Amino acid sequence: MKKIALATCREYADLTVEDKLLADCLQNLGFDAQPLVWDEAKQNLADYSAVVIRSCWDYHKKPQEFLAWIDSLESNGLKVLNPPNILRWNVDKIYLRELEQSDVKIPPTVWFEKGEAGSLSKILAENDWQKAVLKPTISATAWRTFIVTPENANELQPEFENLLLTGGAMVQKFVAEIQTKGEWSFIFFDKKFSHAVLKRAKAGDFRVQDNFGGSVEMTVEPAPALIKAAQKIVENINDNLLYARVDGAEIAGEFCLMELELIEPVLFLENNPSAANKFAAAIARCLELIKVKTTR
Repeated sequence: MKKIALATCREYADLTVEDKLLADCLQNLGFDAQPLVWDEAKQNLADYSAVVIRSCWDYHKKPQEFLAWIDSLESNGLKVLNPPNILRWNVDKIYLRELEQSDVKIPPTVWFEKGEAGSLSKILAENDWQKAVLKPTISATAWRTFIVTPENANELQPEFENLLLTGGAMVQKFVAEIQTKGEWSFIFFDKKFSHAVLKRAKAGDFRVQDNFGGSVEMTVEPAPALIKAAQKIVENINDNLLYARVDGAEIAGEFCLMELELIEPVLFLENNPSAANKFAAAIARCLELIKVKTTR
């Protein structure tokens, strides 16, 4: 039985609920899927034929260490899914700027590199924004994310400056539709659409993650045009993708991309009865394709 590592973090060393579902489905296909804590000091990498990056949910707090680990997997000849070049590209949210240049709609954003200076009050005034979101370009689960208004801009200025001491930052126009309509997550395996969920923030909040009281709806069907827009974004990635989660909001009838999650997204396997089997089948196909390529 081929042994596959499902990479996780220390908090979920025994795997998340959805990854336990995935492991069961993989076992039905002849794979032994085991958890691998990504920053564990001692790892028996020779035991595995592949590593699927799953719930490494603290990578954003030590990104250089995470990327060095990805490098080590490659140097040990392990198959890594999603591919390492995709993981490296997706770590920093500046990938959104690149996608925007390819005609993907994203919220209006002002970008700052590490060491740059800027004024939150000036950004709001120059763009005529009454509300914006400040966050580091390497972030996850709304980590160090703040709502900025003309009233609190000066108060948050030290936080902004502190972010720029350690990395890049982005100031993004607030998307009110996330509060009023919710945020869509479109799930793809092998670049094929699987399912979608609509995430909603709790009353008075803007964060849709369940950590902050957000909820998930499965009964609402996305408009075909939104699925088509998400599909186009995935297809524009010039590499194989085992999985992808396309997060965005509907604004004036158009899809606006918030995140393209290619590293460690929740895939809402628990919310769709066939999703875990689809994911497991995609892993099996991907490994077989790799095997064929490497034997030629």
